[in-house]
Amino acid sequence: MGYDMEMEDFHEDREFDEKELERLKKEILEEAKKVVENYVDNPSDISGSVVNIHENSPFLEEDDKGEPMFSGSRWTKIIKSK
Repeated sequence: MGYDMEMEDFHEDREFDEKELERLKKEILEEAKKVVENYVDNPSDISGSVVNIHENSPFLEEDDKGEPMFSGSRWTKIIKSK
């Protein structure tokens, strides 16, 4: 008798969990749709990519003429790769 009650509780809990997950999935999907609609109506100028360069970075060094010392393929010589 105790085993049967435990199995019933398990199945009830499982059904509740599945319903709750389905409800949460719908809620998340609706929020995602709102985000997409908002972006379509109000596009951002930001691409999502951010590049941070420290103020003491060698990328900012200039030669005598005010031209960047490192540009194009010369950057690869000062970037430390792992």
